[in-house]
Amino acid sequence: MLSFDDVGASREKDDMRKPRFKRVPPKTGLQMRESMYEVLELIYQFKALRSHHVAMHLPNRHERGLAHSLRRLFDHGLLDKIDDLRKFNALYQHDTYTLTKKGRQSLSGRDLPPRFLFLEGGLEIKLSREWDHSMMTIDLLSNLVAGARQQGIQVVSAEEIYSQAQIEHAFVFPRKSQYTDRRTREVRPYTVVPDGVFGLSYPNGKTAYFAIEAEHNKPHERFDDDDPASTQSSTKKKFKHYRDINWKAVYDGLGIGNMRVLVVAPTPTQIENKFKVGRKVVNESHLFLGHWLPTVSGQDVPTIPQIIDAPWLRIGLPPEQINAPSLRAG
Repeated sequence: MLSFDDVGASREKDDMRKPRFKRVPPKTGLQMRESMYEVLELIYQFKALRSHHVAMHLPNRHERGLAHSLRRLFDHGLLDKIDDLRKFNALYQHDTYTLTKKGRQSLSGRDLPPRFLFLEGGLEIKLSREWDHSMMTIDLLSNLVAGARQQGIQVVSAEEIYSQAQIEHAFVFPRKSQYTDRRTREVRPYTVVPDGVFGLSYPNGKTAYFAIEAEHNKPHERFDDDDPASTQSSTKKKFKHYRDINWKAVYDGLGIGNMRVLVVAPTPTQIENKFKVGRKVVNESHLFLGHWLPTVSGQDVPTIPQIIDAPWLRIGLPPEQINAPSLRAG
């Protein structure tokens, strides 16, 4: 059985209150049990996970026992906590955990589950610089995975999708508009990189694929919306860019036959206003589906696995649910 420290040390007293963001030097060795590997592998799948999301995915674990495991893994250096939570401190009770190098090493040689947040093929998540935005994507994936499994819907991870891709940067979606590279003079398409990608395989055998676009900022438009070379963020530009993707090239590159775009914003009002902006870009579309997803703003963020059953907004069309096969691409 794997041990990282001296197993002959005296037992640790766990009834003392420990500092939240500081590791307490362990007085006992860590005997790795399967239940601890279960926690590490879960966080490995999502790259980062809030403690109550860990509990949501492990419903058979006792709350106190799970909290004890997380603390032990943290104190022994296999897990780390997101420092951004320091600014919320007592207002926010759930810690967010990531794997350390030592934690990743402990998983070496194990048959690991596929990753839902898979940072290859062009996908990027900058937890250190864009924590709120990154956690919107992770929270959405976590909630959808939990909700889908409760209904017998299989979630296809980004890593599984990429494993069947025909090109290296399969998650970098080409747009129809092009530009000339200044150095090579090569004509290339402008591109869109989603925040995440996943699929839902329904009991009837059909599979729907989705790109995730987490819109953390309030809805707004820019004067340079029609400039494809501009890097300035804009709700209107975001809808334009997805509208103008060469979807046939995306499908061919990923080896799939459909994809829709899930757009999430922090509040119901924001997502409604974003879709009003979207209607200026396209009058009616099956491509975009919108819902709100709360972010950390000095208060707790609940788990909402029921988002799998929720009605998602569409542009110019009635809301639609994603818990049943719906393969129209746009």
